[in-house]
Amino acid sequence: MKSKLVLILTLIFSFQAMAEKPLNLDYGSMVREVKACRKTIFGCTAEQEIEIAKFNGTILDSYTLESYLSQDKEKSIFIPLALDNTELLTLAAATSLGVVAFRNDQEIMDVVQNHKSQITKPIATVGNFLGTGTAGLGIAAGSYFIGMYFENDKLKRAGLFMVGSSLASAIAVTAVKNTFGRSRPIKGEGPYSFFNSGDKSFYSGHTSEAFTIATVISEMYKDDYPVVPYVAYGIAAITAYARMHDQAHWASDVIIGAVAGHLVTKLAMNAFNGNKENRSGVEIYPGIDPNTGGFMLFLEYKGKQVDAPMKCSKLPEGTARINACLAEGFAKAAKH
Repeated sequence: MKSKLVLILTLIFSFQAMAEKPLNLDYGSMVREVKACRKTIFGCTAEQEIEIAKFNGTILDSYTLESYLSQDKEKSIFIPLALDNTELLTLAAATSLGVVAFRNDQEIMDVVQNHKSQITKPIATVGNFLGTGTAGLGIAAGSYFIGMYFENDKLKRAGLFMVGSSLASAIAVTAVKNTFGRSRPIKGEGPYSFFNSGDKSFYSGHTSEAFTIATVISEMYKDDYPVVPYVAYGIAAITAYARMHDQAHWASDVIIGAVAGHLVTKLAMNAFNGNKENRSGVEIYPGIDPNTGGFMLFLEYKGKQVDAPMKCSKLPEGTARINACLAEGFAKAAKH
């Protein structure tokens, strides 16, 4: 009798609680509530992204999960320095082409100037604008906020990558320009006038910026839409032509600018992605000077990580080997 009374009272209190705060059984509202963070300026936290994945029944791959889990932790800055085989081949081909262009800069400039017309002028105007920081920032901001509105994380990441890569490219451009001081074609001093104070022809910052944006777009969407790289790099090439059209840069300037923008962006994107491509590079992290107690930055070279063969592989095949490999695998995962 007492247990029945307890059950009845429990049901009464439960119905009262439900009456005071009705359950939200609207699946659409629940989805919107869970994903609401994607429309905020700062996006979703690591925990929210994992919750969204659980809600959608999505199984996160190890790289994505590791990225989410490490977002809220204080991390060092990794600057990758190594190029993969494809990038080395690109660099070698560009160097060869740049040397040929350097030897014939004046002849190439003469051809471009002799073929200017009323048609080429508006093309050059568009190309010059696409290579400016204003255009790059506008494309980046547009990508980010459109991605935020439509809850498209890839588009949001593309916008962030554009900003970060553009900053990295701008640093490289400024350093090289100030070092070489090459005279611009419009000054009439010829293609081989270097180390002049105030001259900044080598290499083309506009071309570098255009190829930076093109590289981010291509890398983000080449698997989904194979035609994207052809369109993106084709549009960036208009900026390279525009810089020669207006006698702002020599042919070798725009060639090196295009390659530099592409390679710096590839390295920057790899760094932003947590060095998933396992490149060697320099890691910068904050610390305390043990002698003075003051704040300082530490630099440490990190080589490419090579996975050593598992110790269990030396055991003969059988149950013992399987158990040993499972234990070793769990131990290695726990360390990371």
